[in-house]
Amino acid sequence: MSNVNDPIKNIQSRIDELEETISERGEQIRERTRQLKEDLQEELSPMELVRKHPVEAAGASFVTGIVAGRIVRSLFSPKRRSADKAISATPLPPPQAPQAKQASPIAVAAGAIGAELLHAAKDLAITWLKNRVAEKKKSNG
Repeated sequence: MSNVNDPIKNIQSRIDELEETISERGEQIRERTRQLKEDLQEELSPMELVRKHPVEAAGASFVTGIVAGRIVRSLFSPKRRSADKAISATPLPPPQAPQAKQASPIAVAAGAIGAELLHAAKDLAITWLKNRVAEKKKSNG
């Protein structure tokens, strides 16, 4: 009777070995995935990108600022219609005394956002410059 149980025991032991191997490989894959994730986060962090590519980062910030400014300006500036541009047959009314314009809340908010963007860019530039000076001191000292 023991001969009949031997193949079953061998199969069961082989299944146990395979399950153990699968669990070990799964843990290795999870560990490699965690390590890859950490490496990617470190490599793609904004500070690391600015540190490695300062000129490109400054250029990208500059272009982004210009594009954002144009978008904000186009959104909040009065739009002229083609009918307004056409010359009409009716005479224009006499010019009136200039009136003081009051800034709309949206224009004030857009100005505040622009000022904050400039301050953030200035802070980023100063931080980069400090890091650059510290690196030069380390390499020379």
